[in-house]
Amino acid sequence: MNAAGPGSPAGLREANRRRVLDAVLAAGEPTQAGIAAATGLAPATVSNIVRALVDIGSLTATTAVRGGRRVRAVRVVPPAGHVAGIDFGHRHVRVGLARAADTVPRARPDGSVGPLPPLLAERVADLPGGHGADDGLDTAAALLAETLAAADVRPSGLCGVGIGLPAPVDGRTGAVGEPGILPGWVGVDAAARATARLGVPVAVDNDALLGTLAEQAWGALRGVRDAVYLKLSDGVGAGLVLDGHPYRGRAGTAGEIGHVVVADDAGGPTGGPGGTVCRCGNRGCLETWASTATVVGLLEPLLGRPLAIAEVVSRARGGHAPSRRVLADTGGHVGRALGGLCTVLTPARVVVGGELAQAGELLIGPLQAALERWALPGAAEGVEVVAARLGARAHVLGAVALAGELVLATRG
Repeated sequence: MNAAGPGSPAGLREANRRRVLDAVLAAGEPTQAGIAAATGLAPATVSNIVRALVDIGSLTATTAVRGGRRVRAVRVVPPAGHVAGIDFGHRHVRVGLARAADTVPRARPDGSVGPLPPLLAERVADLPGGHGADDGLDTAAALLAETLAAADVRPSGLCGVGIGLPAPVDGRTGAVGEPGILPGWVGVDAAARATARLGVPVAVDNDALLGTLAEQAWGALRGVRDAVYLKLSDGVGAGLVLDGHPYRGRAGTAGEIGHVVVADDAGGPTGGPGGTVCRCGNRGCLETWASTATVVGLLEPLLGRPLAIAEVVSRARGGHAPSRRVLADTGGHVGRALGGLCTVLTPARVVVGGELAQAGELLIGPLQAALERWALPGAAEGVEVVAARLGARAHVLGAVALAGELVLATRG
């Protein structure tokens, strides 16, 4: 979202501004002293940041009386206009449109949050596997035009777009990195390319990280300080939450759990296609054991025809032993990879999203058991594993939330 490097003075100022905005969003209407306590920033630094954000219209600060004392209470000014989210997958693109003001989570006194932002319109289209950036953006631009027309919103009313990609995005350069399931995007400055194509400011991030943002704002990660969001689909990725904040890492590759090696021997940890070469070049990565392609690839020879994950889950729930076995093994492989991650990060909750999340307990039960088997006992104790609340819409809602953040951070 910005050209400043994370260690530069400009990057530090932007990070501090983001911390102040996050603290205001989380608390609803905190005092400046409360913001300083929540962020660890010096009161003078908070005062300067609040003043700058008030000047550009992102915040308002008013005098209030609390506990018999006069204090400065701060709140977010809901942005005007509309924002769009674009979720790119391996073979699809989904576009959603919302009012920018509705993307700002409003904290309530009890700590709960308001309803999901209503998507005024939504469109989905198929894409060829391995599509290039220009072809994908052409399709997304056409869907965005349809979405605006369906909601009776003029293009001039669109003030920002968030895009999710199933690949790492380098925060220093904006370039889409490897490994990703969209080779036609690698090396592209996706935000710059999309801004030129769509004619509005665009922010781009990894799709698992956007699922994390959505679940933090409106779903199963609300109020959780340390957590992991898993996306189990054509690719396997994770979004990390550390001390309440999404963690992207130095080069945008934090959370690439799909490329953690779970077994590179011929037999694997529990039998199966161990030793498979991954698209990243390593052998036996989690993604070779736990992607949707692996799940259906193990079952299609038995049935002699193509399968979708929804049918696999339906058959498993109906008692089909091979489907139940494949889903259980998949959960076991994911749990093994999570064991090491949880030993290091000790999250309080793991949220399972993506296409495979529809398997529910058929996958989550074996996942939790494997997690407890492979993690340090103290680290695994108390880790809650749950399905994502937002389902298939999590990633487009996260892209909408990213667009809302972009508008909040840059308006004025």
